[in-house]
Amino acid sequence: MSTVKLLAFETSSRTGSVALHVDGVVRQEMIATPREQTERLLPLTAGLLNGAGVALRDLDAIAFGRGPGSFTGLRIAAAVAQGLGLATGLLLLPVSSLAATAQGLWRTHGSSNTLVCVDARMGEVYWAAFEVRSGLARVVGTEQITGPGEVTGAGMVSWSAAGNGFDVHGDALAGVAAQANGVFEQACPKAIDLFPLALADLAAGKGRAPEEANPAYLRSESAWKPAK
Repeated sequence: MSTVKLLAFETSSRTGSVALHVDGVVRQEMIATPREQTERLLPLTAGLLNGAGVALRDLDAIAFGRGPGSFTGLRIAAAVAQGLGLATGLLLLPVSSLAATAQGLWRTHGSSNTLVCVDARMGEVYWAAFEVRSGLARVVGTEQITGPGEVTGAGMVSWSAAGNGFDVHGDALAGVAAQANGVFEQACPKAIDLFPLALADLAAGKGRAPEEANPAYLRSESAWKPAK
């Protein structure tokens, strides 16, 4: 799959990113704050494509972080990916943002088993356990949204903890964090780490039409809306 050309967007956390995979060469641009994600995503995308001498129509597919994560952030990445997909006819590859975090920790620290826990606000967290198999972070069980007191690393062996949930809910998760080999509170999903998972999905024929590729909120959309 080294000749595949993919574009990837990840805006589910405070730090956003866009990356381009062209013939095995990967380039990535970071977006420092949530406020900049909407205005900078497309210009950075154009810069990456121009720099690589690749036209949007030359891509094989577009990947995006489907969440869970920031409600607004998820909608940004999905909307941009869907818009480009509809304009070009390209298939989309929605990738778990929690899995991307685990994939990134394997890339940077060699962690084969990672418990990812991200603040979901409203006193809750998004979390799941991941095991890297054949170079790909695969979920063990399911991705969940619960109170931090329900997070557990039970059944995991020699694992790391990742995500801002271990910072925001430090007291509630202290017991869980104490069992980990290392705690990486600042770890977050990056577009570059969507590629291994997206390439596997593309090879497996899991690309989706733009209108069928949606974010995974875990929490119902109505729960995000303020009471009137």
